[in-house]
Amino acid sequence: MKTRIYQICYSPETLANVPEGFFALDNTANERADWREYWAIRNFLLNNHLSDDTLYGFFSPKFQSKTTLNHSKIQEFLSSNYKDQDVVSFSPFWDLMSIFKNVFEQGDFFHPGLTDTCQIFADQHAAGINLKDTITHSENTIFCNYFLAKKSFWKEWLSLGELLFNACENQVSELANKLNDTTTYGEQRVPMKVFVQERIATICLLANNKFNSLNFNSFAIGASTTPFNNFYHEAVISDALKRAYSQTGHHTYLNEFSSLRDSIIQKLSSSSEGNA
Repeated sequence: MKTRIYQICYSPETLANVPEGFFALDNTANERADWREYWAIRNFLLNNHLSDDTLYGFFSPKFQSKTTLNHSKIQEFLSSNYKDQDVVSFSPFWDLMSIFKNVFEQGDFFHPGLTDTCQIFADQHAAGINLKDTITHSENTIFCNYFLAKKSFWKEWLSLGELLFNACENQVSELANKLNDTTTYGEQRVPMKVFVQERIATICLLANNKFNSLNFNSFAIGASTTPFNNFYHEAVISDALKRAYSQTGHHTYLNEFSSLRDSIIQKLSSSSEGNA
């Protein structure tokens, strides 16, 4: 498989400093900043023909700083590990990926209401997957839209993305209200739709058993900037327990994970109260 990896360029500076091996995706007009990178990726997919023999990716300018990866390291990884998978993930944040039950619980921790919003969307458009109880781990979690994929996966991703886009832009509904409402993001207020959209790739993997994925070892790249990054040892165990449960269905693994997850959150809560 060939690769075509684009850097989404939001400014003249990023347009002039595209990393070696990447292509520029000019989004300097940034006409819909409220959609973040979805606007640029959407426009590309709607207006370009994708080849069947190519893996496509669309990364923000922060890709290298968040993952420590460059084009050369990506190609080395693919040369050694790629076996015709539909999706290849380069997701950072091993702590957030591992310590929470799934990316929806993780999102809800930082953006209250995200799980309910994602569930309403899934009920309408993704076969009603029970997102609250689903398990995601390093092998099926995609953060930051940092992934390469075949044409078939991008087609599914865009289909769900357009359903989300239409709900936000053209509907008057409970879902539209929740998606367009803002939530905290550091010191900013950002529409909830941004964080739901970022989870579309994971929803695609959960909803379609036909897609096979390959993941770069998240523990070899960046953690988040949250206090959860202090729990490397626990995160490795948590991820292993979740993968074991997903493979076997044995609740012993899930129970041990839940106990470990709860103890971490309790430690952070106690620390936060002590510093208040």
